[in-house]
Amino acid sequence: MPGLKDMDYLAARLHGRRARLAEGPRLRALCALGSPAALGEALFPGAGLTAAADIQARLAEEFIKETLEIRACLSGARAAFIEWQAARFQLENLKLIVRALAAGRDPAAAARLLIRLPACPGYGAELGKAKNFEELLAALPRGVLRGSLQAAYAAPPPAGAPFFYEARLDRDYLREMAARAAALGGEDGELAGLLCAQEAAVFNLELAARGINFHGFEKGALLELLASGPGLGPKRFPELPGSGAESEGAGPEQDGLAAAWRRCARLAARSFRRGHMEFGAAAGYVALRRAETSNLITVAEGLRLGLAAEEILRRLVPLSLEGHV
Repeated sequence: MPGLKDMDYLAARLHGRRARLAEGPRLRALCALGSPAALGEALFPGAGLTAAADIQARLAEEFIKETLEIRACLSGARAAFIEWQAARFQLENLKLIVRALAAGRDPAAAARLLIRLPACPGYGAELGKAKNFEELLAALPRGVLRGSLQAAYAAPPPAGAPFFYEARLDRDYLREMAARAAALGGEDGELAGLLCAQEAAVFNLELAARGINFHGFEKGALLELLASGPGLGPKRFPELPGSGAESEGAGPEQDGLAAAWRRCARLAARSFRRGHMEFGAAAGYVALRRAETSNLITVAEGLRLGLAAEEILRRLVPLSLEGHV
């Protein structure tokens, strides 16, 4: 697709690709394959992928490759918004090394878990060469993620520093995504803004759930980390059904997160339908494609752990209103 500039042609291609996403009966069948090797053959025939980690890396690589192809068909603010979706895996790699350094572990050991990102120089295996925070900052390319981490390290380290460092990176990633959505303007900006706001709402709910129920932080310590968006912010701190990691609210809390992620997928599907032959189709498709990639990564991990198909399926995000039928 590189070099194509006609939005109608791009949208038509994406409608064809949307029909091939793994959901419904196909996703259920993948969950029942029984082993990562069987999943690897089903997803990438003949590639010889048998280990869950290799399958997960290939899934991320394919998502980034496709996202950058779509970006190449666009220009200006539209290209910038789509490009940022691929940066999610740069963020996840960076968080892995930040977590290792903050815990005093050898980042070289953590580097074995990094996703290969040949299209994103500076965010692959080279991150594992940093021996301390200073070396990590020096190695990172200039940009939003480096600036976010630099600001986090400049502040006095809080109790539970790894949690705060990672949350700050997530928040600033979402801020940048919202800023790129706002730069679109018009209906493009409206559709992309709704997607951004819902993802910010999911992050805020996860932040509250992990920060309060798991780590035991006070609500006030988390306010500065909340992502912003239409109807979001410190005045609308997520209400949680329990407190303490062993509270009876743990179940409803997980249900709330699952519902929030389902709403993300519904909004992406709506953007895809509303945009049809316009930018909304591209924004919605990339959001759905990212959810599919996340689902398949979860399937690979579930098969590695020997989980039953129904248990794996329960952890996935439905990509359609019909769910996993």
